Parts: sequence; structure tokens; C-alpha cells
Amino acid sequence: MPMPRTALLSFLALALALSGGGCGSPAAGGGSPADASRWSWLAANGGTYWYVPTENLLAYQWDTASPQAQTALDDQTVWHIERYDNGYFFGPVAARFSGFPITSCQYAAGSVTPDGRVYISFTATTSLPAGQPSITTGIGRMTKVGGWAFEMQMASGSSSSQVTHWAFMRQCSSGQPCWTSLPGIGESIPDLLASCDAS
Repeated sequence: MPMPRTALLSFLALALALSGGGCGSPAAGGGSPADASRWSWLAANGGTYWYVPTENLLAYQWDTASPQAQTALDDQTVWHIERYDNGYFFGPVAARFSGFPITSCQYAAGSVTPDGRVYISFTATTSLPAGQPSITTGIGRMTKVGGWAFEMQMASGSSSSQVTHWAFMRQCSSGQPCWTSLPGIGESIPDLLASCDAS
């Protein structure tokens, strides 16, 4: 015998609520998808630091005059998220590309939605030689890989050279091996960031 319409609607509403579906369900990892403060920990207590793990160092560079001739290179990038305001975050960035002798120094202005979607613009803070990446944008999301990580896709470049890179940006704190010896370059996070302060 068919279920009465009102009973069917009540049953469907209950099933949806129990399954966690619907617009008001919490995002993965806890917190409300409408609450931007869920990411405020990114800048708490002096901020957080993020780096590229060994398995994600690979990037590709090419000259715009010959885009079919890509070259593999390592890209170690460190972010210091030092300020957060209602879904926006800010802080200095230092990147070191294999084959390039200097650190690329930038400042990040990004946004993260309550459900974890990320968009970042990086502006160069030092003059770079022709052909080095100077304009960078990144899109991604917050995702759980052990702890929280930024799963990012980046595009950098100038009119003559481009770099593409994706990575799980992992958090690093004082006392961890990544703090004193970054993958790919063997330099500490404080020293890499300080090389931008001194330039």
C-alpha cells in the first residue's frame, strides 16, 4: 500500500537530516559552512607556516616563445599566514626554484570560503630578472591529508616565462624537521623568509 504523501515527505526529510545532506549540513572537518571564522586559526598565535613536501616539489617551466619545450624544476615555497579577517588571509611568501640563484619574494592576499575553497594572489615584493616568475595566482581547497593541507594549483609567470605547479601545502611548526631543513633546498623556514626581509 502506498505511503501517504505527508508521511513520505516526513520520512524523506528525516533521511536527509540523518545523512548530513542539505544546505545546512556541516562541512567536512567540522564547523558551519556559513561561518568564516572556522579558518581563523590560520593566523592565531603568530600565524601558521606552510611548505611544499618532497613528493610535490616537481613543477614545470617554459618560455612563452616555445611552450612545447617544458623543463622540470623543483619549486619550494613557504607561506607565513600572519593575518586573517572574515575569510581573507595575508602574509609573506618566499619561493626558491631549482636553477634560479635568488629567492622569489612575494606577498599573499587570499580568501578561503567557509567550505574551504581557496583563491590566492601573490604580488612580487622584489625586482626579479627578466623571465623569472613575478605574477602568481593559485586556486585550491582546504583538505584533510593527515592534518589540514592547502591543495593548490598555481600559475606564475611573466611575458617571457611561465611556471605551473600543484602541491599539497603542508603546515610546519617549530620543532618539526621541515622547520630546520626544507625539502629540496635544505634551508630553514626562518632563513628562507629572512632572505626576503634582507633584500
